[in-house]
Amino acid sequence: MEYVNGNERLFGAGDLFFSVTDTKGVIRGTNRVFNTLSRYSAEQLIGAPHNIIRHDDMPAGAFKLMWDELEQGSPACVYVLNRAQDGMDYWVFATVVPLADGYLSVRMRPGNQALFAPVKQMYARVRAAEREYAAAGHSRQEVGRYGAQLLTEELHKAQFRGFYPFARAALPRELALLVAEGVRVPARVNSDNPMSEILLTMAAIERDTDELVQQLGEYQELINGLGVWTTGIRSISERATRVGSVVTEVTSPDQDSSVPVVSARVKERIARALEVLQRLNSFLVALYEVVADVRFRASLMRLHTLMTGIFAAAVLDGEDADSAVAIGDLAEALVGDLEPLVPSCQNAADLAAHLDAEMRSLVSDLDRVNRPFQRWIRAVQDEGALPLNEGADAQALVREAVELSERGFPETASLAELAAKARGAVVTLDAPVIRERIETVRQALARMGE
Repeated sequence: MEYVNGNERLFGAGDLFFSVTDTKGVIRGTNRVFNTLSRYSAEQLIGAPHNIIRHDDMPAGAFKLMWDELEQGSPACVYVLNRAQDGMDYWVFATVVPLADGYLSVRMRPGNQALFAPVKQMYARVRAAEREYAAAGHSRQEVGRYGAQLLTEELHKAQFRGFYPFARAALPRELALLVAEGVRVPARVNSDNPMSEILLTMAAIERDTDELVQQLGEYQELINGLGVWTTGIRSISERATRVGSVVTEVTSPDQDSSVPVVSARVKERIARALEVLQRLNSFLVALYEVVADVRFRASLMRLHTLMTGIFAAAVLDGEDADSAVAIGDLAEALVGDLEPLVPSCQNAADLAAHLDAEMRSLVSDLDRVNRPFQRWIRAVQDEGALPLNEGADAQALVREAVELSERGFPETASLAELAAKARGAVVTLDAPVIRERIETVRQALARMGE
């Protein structure tokens, strides 16, 4: 489905398309949707450089950043303005991944306007600067490097620390919007055709990634809850620090008093709690980073699964050819998605477990501060408060201690709930099963060639 708005050609959410290039960017495979949107035939595209559809309004810096990521073996995601053979423009959100002997790109309609709209404005500013730089006599390579620097600065202003963090944020949202529009692996009547088996296998992997995405939602709830909770860390730390200070500023005149022993116990527990409080922010940042990585990797797998399923259905419907080569490339991409996803999932599970232990330790230490602190207060009140620092007002310090004790640390209740969420958060990815399913695809392709 496509329609025209001015000089721009727009297309439907379900119109996913892909191309495969060699290591130099020369096209060696496309699908029907790509051919239709670009208004080039497969014969015109295959063997041509991918920049055959490049639009002059696209900043060279965007492609420079993309190639930098790919040459390091990382996937890249970028909004791209293309120009079809008939002169019409069309925007895509492109996801590109390395293959053993080239690159695979899957494109979809941009859906996340909250990100897409400001990116178009960034592109306009960067491209205008590139043109001025080129007019000053700089080479294409110099223009690309200059544009990459400017675009990186633009991304930093938009709170992205670079091109990969941008991709990590953009892909999951674009894919979620796509799925929300009902774009799924198509269903067809089962048959003995190997392509039918591939389609069923893609539906199974889609269910696997559905479950993983649902689990990541639980992690996000934990991160959001902790993010809110940590806004009060300063207040908790100040109160805890003050409790530790008060018990070191006042003692009892009775040499046989229990005050010094109880004071030492309070200070010990406060010190442990303060250590954990200082670590919580770094743990939260680490959990956010690893969950973002899992979400990105899972989104890559989901996208390639979806593209494989859509292409397999098109082959069954008689709408696409060269199925074995294209699906073989997509299967290779799925393996590439899976390998880094496995350790990322384990990292998320390990961090959640560590965070649970830290939070429970903090809850325990803060809860166990108040009882000895109250005993300390009663003792110095009964025995007479003796200031340890010259000029200190012992009675004022005791009154402050009473107020601190009455206030306590009510935040431990919500922290205990968050610890329970951390214990309940799991990431289950049955990698051996997914590998078996990808092998099923390869075997089905092999039968097609017999």
